[in-house]
Amino acid sequence: MFRLFSKTVAVTFVDVATGKQIAASNMPVEQLPDTFSLDTKLDLAGEPYSVVSAEPVTKVEFAKTKRLSVGLHRLGALDPNKILFSLPSICGAALPPLLANTGQQDIVILHEDEWRQCEFISTAHADDISAELAWIQDIHQKERASVGWRKIHVRDRITHPIPTGTTWDAVRRLLEDSSPVGGVAFGRDENSVAGAVGVRLPEQVVLWGVTERGSLTALCVENIERASASTQTALVRVANELSCVLVRWCKCQTYSGNIKIENSAGAPWTPFA
Repeated sequence: MFRLFSKTVAVTFVDVATGKQIAASNMPVEQLPDTFSLDTKLDLAGEPYSVVSAEPVTKVEFAKTKRLSVGLHRLGALDPNKILFSLPSICGAALPPLLANTGQQDIVILHEDEWRQCEFISTAHADDISAELAWIQDIHQKERASVGWRKIHVRDRITHPIPTGTTWDAVRRLLEDSSPVGGVAFGRDENSVAGAVGVRLPEQVVLWGVTERGSLTALCVENIERASASTQTALVRVANELSCVLVRWCKCQTYSGNIKIENSAGAPWTPFA
């Protein structure tokens, strides 16, 4: 076995698009991968390539034949000006701590980008809300593309959105027609949010929060666009009682009972052009 893997292999690299040889080299067997069946990436003369074929495929085979032909596909440079974002804004705060699901049922699964996209924020942050909305409005006006946005605004002004001392029990007392959810997770139910609490309102609207040492640190709404008049009334009641603004960030929409929020595009349940 030592003698088998101690010799060199004549390796040729071929561009599959043109059929032309890119490079050739005698390489020690031990420096070659065990198999080229995987999507191997490599650089040749400063150019990035992806391996799309190999003959033979495995080290055992080309160690015997002492020849190896590798078919490559050149990876073109990615033009940053052509990158489009699916959302105009995301939350800059880290996701809440996650833990393994211990058997909870009825888990609400969210994408990471949905974190704090529609949320309650203390009226004490009114100026910061207006400033963040101004940035997002600018993205809508200047960076909108046919299927996305050329730039994205990362919100980082409001790190503690909920009034200090707000509890989930206080929120639940304001809700009439709701049923508890088993938990909230990002990506898949194994990635459950530690301290998550939530309820499902009519029309599959979900109101959920993150608790830490008995107090809420965030309070979010999912599927707000489905809210009926009665569900809207419940959300308005929560906002008023907690002295919060309900913000739907990507649509630049807000509800506030007693203060004016600059740069708002209407209520969170209003169709957005």
